[in-house]
Amino acid sequence: MGAVLEGVRRLPRPLAFLYAGTIATRLGTFVVPYLTIYLSVERGLSLAATGRILAAGGVGLLLGNLAGGQLADRVGRKAALLAALLVNVIGVGTLAVALPWGGAYAVALAVALAGAGMWMPAANALIADATNEAERGLAYTVHYVCINIGMGLGPLLGGLLAASSFHAVFVGDIATSLVCAGLIAVGISSVHPPAARSDRDRASTLRVWTRHPRIVAFCGVSVLLVAPLMGLEYAVPILVATTFDEALVFVGVVYSINAACILGLSFPIERALRGRNEAAMMAIAGALWAGGLAILAVGASIGALLSCTVVWTLGEIVASIVVPTYVSRRVAAHHEGRMLALQDAVRSGSAIVCPIALGAIWDGVGVAAVLGVLVALPAAGSLVYLVWWRATARAPDATVPVVPAGVS
Repeated sequence: MGAVLEGVRRLPRPLAFLYAGTIATRLGTFVVPYLTIYLSVERGLSLAATGRILAAGGVGLLLGNLAGGQLADRVGRKAALLAALLVNVIGVGTLAVALPWGGAYAVALAVALAGAGMWMPAANALIADATNEAERGLAYTVHYVCINIGMGLGPLLGGLLAASSFHAVFVGDIATSLVCAGLIAVGISSVHPPAARSDRDRASTLRVWTRHPRIVAFCGVSVLLVAPLMGLEYAVPILVATTFDEALVFVGVVYSINAACILGLSFPIERALRGRNEAAMMAIAGALWAGGLAILAVGASIGALLSCTVVWTLGEIVASIVVPTYVSRRVAAHHEGRMLALQDAVRSGSAIVCPIALGAIWDGVGVAAVLGVLVALPAAGSLVYLVWWRATARAPDATVPVVPAGVS
């Protein structure tokens, strides 16, 4: 552990402000875990309407990913981070008031999550700029841990606030975003990637993606691992409140178990991943996801939900470290923001599809079918990455050496 702490201490100083800001804003993740309950109970919308609104939020998240990567490469990492927080605050503030129709909630949620979507590509690009290849995996791991420190405590605090007033939930979310904005404004200099030297270098995010088909494919397959996470975000509150007939505090407990595992195991796992074939590690991640969710599918109880979280979290840790490291090793610095947005776009696309698809399966077939789908997806992903690993073991793909731009 001492070696890990020393490695973290040697990371560039501006990243400390990014990490502190990340904890602050994720600590305010009060709204999203309870949106299903807020919209259906507090605002009286149907579960079908709630699912459509959550899907609209996924659209906003996806558009935010694209905008965040583009802004990070065009106007700089700091400006993109501050813009992300401002957009998020506007959307969350609008969600907090009674709106005249369901579509208005969909628009407000799309704006709020567009801000959230803009954050990750800019933050990942800033980390890539600030670090060399040897320390980048550790830097991404620290960021991932900071995200989950906030997300582990945030839903528990949100549950306590929601028990008294949903208004307090929204106020807390906005306040933590403003704290994060202050940390970014004070601690991080304006950082621009190396200047693009041609019109092609200033291409749109989608055009940049077309130039890296292998990376697009690698990230695209990861949807089979990411989709179950988005599915759980939709399903867990309903499972706890209806299928298992338990107190809503257990929603926060799931997040806290997830965060505790991430805090305790991320750094040992990051060390174990160093120098290993990325596709092989993603195959293992998929197997862990499938195994964990199989516990829930078979047990179908609150105990199974809590215990399975430990197992699938291991797969989440592996994938969350491997994918950004894989991408940042293979692209030039002035494309990093747009290429790193790809990982987040995969997640956002899942956030669009999963609530609609799982809601339809739940209504049409039942909860057992939903849980079966959640097991099958990562199992298929594990198989695809296993085939990829065998292929790349015979003919490894080339790595583009990237010189970090640096952060002052």
